[in-house]
Amino acid sequence: MSGRHSSPLRPLPPRPLCPLSFTLSRVRILAVDFGEKRIGLATCDATGSLVTPRRTLLRGADVRAVDEILRFCGEEQIGLILVGLPRSPEGVESPFAARIRSFAAKLAGRAPVPVRFHEETLTSDEAARRLPPGARREEIDRMAAAVLLEDYLQRESGKTA
Repeated sequence: MSGRHSSPLRPLPPRPLCPLSFTLSRVRILAVDFGEKRIGLATCDATGSLVTPRRTLLRGADVRAVDEILRFCGEEQIGLILVGLPRSPEGVESPFAARIRSFAAKLAGRAPVPVRFHEETLTSDEAARRLPPGARREEIDRMAAAVLLEDYLQRESGKTA
């Protein structure tokens, strides 16, 4: 035998399908596109590799909307809620951002999982481009939530890459 020392082979740890941080790669995320009339919802799978537009809630009272979102979170085993927050191209929050923050505070006060904000500027425009002409507003709201979630996952994967 030569004078080389050998060490046992160690398998490499498995890599998630989407290069997210370990904690995010194991959590289903719900994205919320909040509006005064409708709230779009989208989810991703636990690997963060598949984003799906899911539901559009008709928004009446905040309490009822929070109840519906929390029920959905329980049914879908959500581990993180992401709420879109609009900003101008200069990075200044839109006037509607205060209303969204108020709703998100009510949601966070009752949610058993973390609630985070993510910048959502132009998600509705991108959602409308992805859908066929004449798509219903409810479809656009769900797709806007999906665009928000895709952007979040992409940015998070870039932090760990």
